[in-house]
Amino acid sequence: MRDVKHFLRARDPRGFTLIEIISTLVIIGITAIIVISRITSTSDSGRSAQESAIKNHIRYAQATAMKRGEIWGIKCDGADYWLFRTNAPDTVANQIVLPAEDNAKVALANKNIIMTAFTVFFDGNGRPYTAYTSAVTNTPVSAANPLSITVDSVPASTAATFGVTPETGFIP
Repeated sequence: MRDVKHFLRARDPRGFTLIEIISTLVIIGITAIIVISRITSTSDSGRSAQESAIKNHIRYAQATAMKRGEIWGIKCDGADYWLFRTNAPDTVANQIVLPAEDNAKVALANKNIIMTAFTVFFDGNGRPYTAYTSAVTNTPVSAANPLSITVDSVPASTAATFGVTPETGFIP
């Protein structure tokens, strides 16, 4: 009988209860979430989202060129970028409003990004060019003439660079 009473009264003061362990894990989890959210800045995620949108716009230009059998492309002058048709990207009549945009020219400042200036043309077969004067006189994207586009957020963070693959126009 003495052993049963001793067993019921005796508690090891060196152990932790289940409630104490769960409380500690919850506090560690909340702290980790706060630290991770501060490490991953919103400018990086905003830049990443805008980079994806730009890639999709370039893919849209290529798909439209292939569908219509015409010259289509995207041009960026460092302040804006826009979709165009034909080989005259600066002619206002050739500038087309991109899907999910309000104006033909997309202002980089409104997207909180900066981007290198570039022009990419796609012929009716979807091949990319950095210059396209006519079906005979043009400058295709190639190993000797690569097309790299750099996107960064405002304020500047970690810039991302992507390219347009020669011949296919693939954008990784």
